[in-house]
Amino acid sequence: MYLFAIAFTASLLAIALAPQLPPLIGIYLAVPIALMLAWRYRSARPALLGLSLGLVLAVWHGLQLTANLLPNHLAGQDITLQGHLVNEAERQGRRWRFDLQTQAPGLPQRWQLSWYGAPDWLARLPAGAPLELVVRAKPPRSFLNPQGFDYKLWQLRRQVGAVGYVRNGISLRGAAQAATSSSPRDYLRQWLARAEVNNDDVLAALLVGDRSAISDERWQLFRATGTNHLMAISGLHVGLAAAIGYFLGVWLGRCLSLVCPWPAVYMAFAGGALLAIVYSALAGFALPTQRALAMLLLFYFWRWRGMPLSGMQVLAGALIIVGVLDPLAVLDAGLWLSFIAVFSLLLMFAGQKPIVRRRWIPWVGSQLAVFVALLVPLLLFFGEFSLVAPLANIVAIALVSVWVVPLLFAAAVCSFVWPAAAYGLLQGADLGLQVLWWWLEHLVAITKWFGAAATLRLQLADGALILLALGCLLLLLPVGLRFRSLAVLLVSSALFLPPARPPGFAMTVLDVGQGLAVVVQSQQQALVYDTGPWFGENFNAGADIVTPYIRSLGLSSVELLVVSHHHSDHAGGAAGLLEELPVSRLIIGEPLQYLQAADSGRAERCDAEQSLQLGELDVEILSLPEQHGAQGNNASCIVLLQWRGYRVLLPGDAEAALEPALAAKVGAVDVVVAPHHGSRSSSSAALVGALQPNYVVFSAGFANRHGHPHEDVVARYRRAGAHLHNTATDGAVIVTGTPQGELIIRGQRQMAQRYWR
Repeated sequence: MYLFAIAFTASLLAIALAPQLPPLIGIYLAVPIALMLAWRYRSARPALLGLSLGLVLAVWHGLQLTANLLPNHLAGQDITLQGHLVNEAERQGRRWRFDLQTQAPGLPQRWQLSWYGAPDWLARLPAGAPLELVVRAKPPRSFLNPQGFDYKLWQLRRQVGAVGYVRNGISLRGAAQAATSSSPRDYLRQWLARAEVNNDDVLAALLVGDRSAISDERWQLFRATGTNHLMAISGLHVGLAAAIGYFLGVWLGRCLSLVCPWPAVYMAFAGGALLAIVYSALAGFALPTQRALAMLLLFYFWRWRGMPLSGMQVLAGALIIVGVLDPLAVLDAGLWLSFIAVFSLLLMFAGQKPIVRRRWIPWVGSQLAVFVALLVPLLLFFGEFSLVAPLANIVAIALVSVWVVPLLFAAAVCSFVWPAAAYGLLQGADLGLQVLWWWLEHLVAITKWFGAAATLRLQLADGALILLALGCLLLLLPVGLRFRSLAVLLVSSALFLPPARPPGFAMTVLDVGQGLAVVVQSQQQALVYDTGPWFGENFNAGADIVTPYIRSLGLSSVELLVVSHHHSDHAGGAAGLLEELPVSRLIIGEPLQYLQAADSGRAERCDAEQSLQLGELDVEILSLPEQHGAQGNNASCIVLLQWRGYRVLLPGDAEAALEPALAAKVGAVDVVVAPHHGSRSSSSAALVGALQPNYVVFSAGFANRHGHPHEDVVARYRRAGAHLHNTATDGAVIVTGTPQGELIIRGQRQMAQRYWR
């Protein structure tokens, strides 16, 4: 089973990372050949069968996904849809978001829709309610940057084939008939919302898998302490639900044994499986719950059949089941973190005790084993790990599993029949979370008191992750196979090898949709020009796109932040960035309402020309007489970068009124980020002729309603001989200065091609 699972997962991963799906004729030829080889070579049969099944499944699934996407010629069109709500609409500021299931021929079956200023009756519609809507449609798309969450992949895995916003619509049931949803999941969510408890957001995450109300501050605390895995229905909680169902089943089976000859253990298996399935359904069958449920059901099935099955075999079987249900799950960090953590625990509880001696408390040893096992995956996926995670989880897992979740289960059941008792139990669960916050906050405070950070970010040398992975693997091997001295040597080498030399110049125009955010790196210093839009309470480009990218470069601060002007598509992420990273110097084009008072007080205006040095990079803040007293676009700070004779212009949203003076002042440049996203009101013939850029970068949203960049502007730059790049089609555009003093410019979509992008 092990070889089958490894080969199966490897084939899924190979297809998921492929720039395009292989032709069907290749699969038709490869599979029979693999089957014939499997028949001939018995020892290789599991691997060849796993490879064949994985290839067929991955390609078939990929064809289904791509066929379900909205055709490109319908992007930006208004389409009338009839369908039913997949889930209740959720409010996010001015916007309501929901999924719609349709059966229209030639169109995707599932749509993710937003409705701004929706009528009141939408909030009262239950899942399954029929709707007729006029929708402005687009295919699913995500911001494509070197670091960050791939939103399109997440949508495709949910079978979403199109997105859009509602222009108008009606409820086919009528507003008067719309009633509150009666599904258990929605009932429990509403019950928690009405309860007067301090931690209803986390209780909702633990009970029904709804994490939308958890604040950013709490997520930061969870990440710093490595306890964010507990803040949703995870495998641990599914196992707890199964244990409760198992003991209830044993009790019921013993009672029925008087009239039924079946062994009580059969009822125990049935009770554990049933409660685990119900609890997983409340979580929407998220990936960790799929893994836990698959392992549990496999274990129960083989025990029912009386066949021996080891924990490793159960884990391998669960990996196969998860891959069959969702072939693209192999790209999910949660899958690898979840399975690797369970793998390390199975090693320990099978009697092969890694890291710790037998006299240590097994609970402490398990946390250390998971810490070592997840060290490389966390660095690989997130570039950081929590130093206090083992200590934090020793208490946190016990609190949540023994105190909070059982009381929450009992409260949820009682809420249907005995509201007063349910409220008392819910208060008890809430008190457990208060104790948890006290523990986590004091743990972080203690690390700060010692002058350390709870979370460590590492920028390792090339190949250091491989050395670190080998060292951790040796630490986790069974006692007889462990090479401690070699493990310590490998880990030390990985941590102390000098990292790669930072570039003398690198500029990334990030993909932030309809907006602008530019990160410039010169050796170990960073300059940020604009911070992208503010999308809502839970997402802004500064905190969620710019900051992760800066950290992925191995940088922990920003030397200079320039916010060109106050428009939200340029300044909306400024407050988020300033909250996440220390910024030494802040320069703004005009006052920003998005900043806190302390940041507003130290902000400098770019009214006068000034220059500074960042490593090898010369940074010049330009000032034009025509800008004095200007507001909005023409108040934009204009920055000229110079590195080894190359010149890069960042003009913000400067428009035609400033361009004659700008052209006379700047002259020829090598790279220009097109003013005002390529709007028709900028990039005049005079400016383009004076700049004569070799490269121009448009920062614009895909199929944006403004029509940026305008076709006349695009034609103007082409006539000037410039090479054109657009974040809407290329993703992030990266300009790199080589050690030989040359400029290389590439798009992220070109460097990370996938068949589903």
